[in-house]
Amino acid sequence: MGKLRNILLLSCLTLLPVRAERVGLVMSGGGAKGVAHIGLIQALEDNGIPIDYITGTSIGAVVGGLYAMGYSPAEMMELIKSKEFFNWMNGTVENEYIDFFRMPNPTPEIINASINLRDTTFNTGKILPTSLVNPIQMNFAFLQLTAQYTAQCQGDFNQLFVPFRSVAADVNNRRPYIFRMGDVGDAIRSSMTFPLVFKAIKVDGELLYDGGIYNNYPVDIMQSDFDPEHIIGSVVADLPKRPDDYDMVAQVQNMIMHPSNYQLPEDIGIQIQYDLEEISLLDFHKADSLYRIGYEGAMQQMDSIKQRISRRVDPFTLNLKRYIFKSQTPPLKFRKITINGATEIQRDYILKVLKQDGNSLFDLEDFKVGYFKLLSDKKITEIQPHAIYDPLDETFILILDVELENSISLSLGANLSSTTSNQMYLGASYRILNQFSQQYAVDAYMGKIYNAFKLSSFFYFSGEKPQYFSTELSNLNYNFFQGEKLFYKDDRPAFIKQREYFLKFRYGLPWQGTGKMELGFSGGILSDSYMQTKLNTITDQSFDNSLYSLINASFRLERNNLNDKQYPTQGKRSFFMTQFLTGIESYQFPDSTGRQGKADAHLSYFQISSGLETYHRYSPSFTMGYRFEALFNNKRSLDNYTSSILQAPAFTPTLHSRSIFNEAYHSNQYASIGFMPIWDLVSNMHVRGDIHGFFPYHMLYRGPNQEALESISFKNAQYIAEVSLVYKLPFASLSLFVNHYSYPKSNWNIGINLGYLLFNRRFIE
Repeated sequence: MGKLRNILLLSCLTLLPVRAERVGLVMSGGGAKGVAHIGLIQALEDNGIPIDYITGTSIGAVVGGLYAMGYSPAEMMELIKSKEFFNWMNGTVENEYIDFFRMPNPTPEIINASINLRDTTFNTGKILPTSLVNPIQMNFAFLQLTAQYTAQCQGDFNQLFVPFRSVAADVNNRRPYIFRMGDVGDAIRSSMTFPLVFKAIKVDGELLYDGGIYNNYPVDIMQSDFDPEHIIGSVVADLPKRPDDYDMVAQVQNMIMHPSNYQLPEDIGIQIQYDLEEISLLDFHKADSLYRIGYEGAMQQMDSIKQRISRRVDPFTLNLKRYIFKSQTPPLKFRKITINGATEIQRDYILKVLKQDGNSLFDLEDFKVGYFKLLSDKKITEIQPHAIYDPLDETFILILDVELENSISLSLGANLSSTTSNQMYLGASYRILNQFSQQYAVDAYMGKIYNAFKLSSFFYFSGEKPQYFSTELSNLNYNFFQGEKLFYKDDRPAFIKQREYFLKFRYGLPWQGTGKMELGFSGGILSDSYMQTKLNTITDQSFDNSLYSLINASFRLERNNLNDKQYPTQGKRSFFMTQFLTGIESYQFPDSTGRQGKADAHLSYFQISSGLETYHRYSPSFTMGYRFEALFNNKRSLDNYTSSILQAPAFTPTLHSRSIFNEAYHSNQYASIGFMPIWDLVSNMHVRGDIHGFFPYHMLYRGPNQEALESISFKNAQYIAEVSLVYKLPFASLSLFVNHYSYPKSNWNIGINLGYLLFNRRFIE
């Protein structure tokens, strides 16, 4: 009955004269500047100026498409200022959807290439990212925003709340691509897909990019498709000019965009043009000021608009029509799933991860959880979801166009530093997706401080109780030097050399949604070479050597949705781990007669550790991070002080502290607390503070005969203080830091890092 009443009311409203003085609104592209279009629309609505048709390009298509679907200007502004919109435009996955269980261990990779196994050729086109913004969020967002309205208009854009056209660029045929029918999300998404910033999409087999490449101001489309009596044009695009030497996006824009005619003849309409040269493509954080500029610009010409257009639309009537239109959209419920681009076995795996059998109803939130789980598996490179309405079942059929990686992935990473922590990383991996997901990888790290080689395999099993099994064969080498200063070159050999050779097996289950519970078993040989006294002449025979042959049984609970692998600013990581180790300690030392050894000694102990790292945003520009950590083990003192301190767990909360050896921050029993204030300066740049207190309860001292003496007290507290200027590039991090350690005296350090400094997990974690 209610639906019939709405139809009758809408019919009455549509009986009003609409043929006379039809008005078309044309909106240009221009990135974030297009928020001014929303202000203009609000000014037109406030003054009763009708909008009967809309054509738009790029951001003009975004605003035009939203308005055509029944979004009011206020609703559009609420959307653009929302956290969800920020995530869509930056490719950021919300913390609660980061699936740590399926996430591969982080590596310091910067660029990737691939060797396609179908033609065994090196794919140089994949060396650089296809886009600066990860499409993972945007693909989902347009399903969420537009699926119901595509269903309501049955793919005919003339049947939307306002008839609509959008312009994309067909790069294969080098011509504009006009959307008059089809999926509303595809129409908007392709029109705004600026090269390098966003990844192109395929529609009807054609690769589509930003419509501004060929037609950034589609007045001609408005005339040819709708032929209104009056046209109102809104231009936010900059006129062609010499781009800044450092503005890559502006340079690309000048190279690829064909000249557009931004003039609207007075006999067919009124044009409103804005001077927004200081606004860049992605400055959506300036939405409020851009909205005001659009509104005020329209109001300045409102008298001229009213003189030209005599017809008026009552705002109440307009909002009522909008309400009725939106109330008729079918609810976004799914039952059936169609998966393209995958084999039958792969489809079964995908359905198990989504936890759908094709018979039960599920909603968008159910799909969203599974969607991000699937994309945590790097075998699946992209999923483009669409929805087709089934009026008989009154549900949507979910269409998933899946892209699967069928190649060997090659990775290159590095950390370029003014200190001795320079490092290069090479990685290769191959993934298989059938009844379960498999990954085989080799990783190599090369540097002055750290060298490592690792072979690993992972097997992920889907189903009601997802699980994984992994193996890892590793060789790690750490070299610690006497000096660690800016541009400091130390030609002397390392005074500490640590080697680890081990084989690990892990079995994991989900824990608290996206976390994991892991059982581990491993066996390894750890070798420490060190000097207990300073020597004028150093040779390989100058080092004492402690050797540990151990097995390790472990249990770990961990959750991690931090938003960056090196300088996080959002999210939370928490863990609890217990380990039991048993084996043999061996010791050799040099004397005047050669190398001598002591009798092997049995070594058994357990270790418990837990920690929390979390970040809270208190204002748009300020975030505070907190870090807590505690560790306890009952390991006995080893043969001498140096061997005991080397095998005592290290407290290394900062990037710099991971690359040095400082005996004051090693203890078998300690607690720590840290604060990380973060001030955002501009987009992708922040100042980060690190203030960490280290409270060792079990402290080791060097005895008169090199033995390890113990002190049980919290009186030996230390601190680490650091300030970093961090700039996050699309592929890495650039940081300038200065820090101070409370031990030894006057321990100041300054340095620069470009890239990622990440190490593999050690045998004792």
